[in-house]
Amino acid sequence: MTFSDLRLLILRSFTQPRDVARVLIALRLPAQARWTALCLVMVLSSVLSLLVELVMRGVTGEAGEATSVSTILVMTAVQGALILYGAAAMTVLGRQAGGQGTFAEAMVLVSWAEFILILGQCAQFVLMLVVPQLTMIGAAALIALLFYLLTQFTAALHGFTSLIKVAMAVIAVFFGTAMIAGMIFVSLGLVPAQI
Repeated sequence: MTFSDLRLLILRSFTQPRDVARVLIALRLPAQARWTALCLVMVLSSVLSLLVELVMRGVTGEAGEATSVSTILVMTAVQGALILYGAAAMTVLGRQAGGQGTFAEAMVLVSWAEFILILGQCAQFVLMLVVPQLTMIGAAALIALLFYLLTQFTAALHGFTSLIKVAMAVIAVFFGTAMIAGMIFVSLGLVPAQI
């Protein structure tokens, strides 16, 4: 795949995501390539988070403690776990609804969706520096992009035709997972109960 091919896939992810999903599935990437893609987006996401933190400290003048290596590793591991969970949920729930997609294919699609979101986060970061008032709009756009990509990719993976049903399932799984994860984090003391 050339840089031109990559750029075209990125652009088509916004306009023709189901076609992009079919192209990615048709590549039949070997296991090593799938895991490499997963690790790449995990690292990119963590590096971006660290970069944003460093720049924001410079902008606001806050001293604060530097992010430790262990914190970065935990962030990276959590990112990877979320991608794997997303791929598993996409596979299992889709198959229960009559789909035929595999975990390997879902893993590629979720990793690609994460890559597109990382590009969106880069744009949001620049927007935050230039026009801070639009930060919340950028965050809302990224959430909408996440749901859009997950819906389109799930439909392409399993051959579903009703995007409304797929979207409703994606939203239900997302909020259900968030509630369960929130309860677990609060019970473990990782997040204050008032949050």
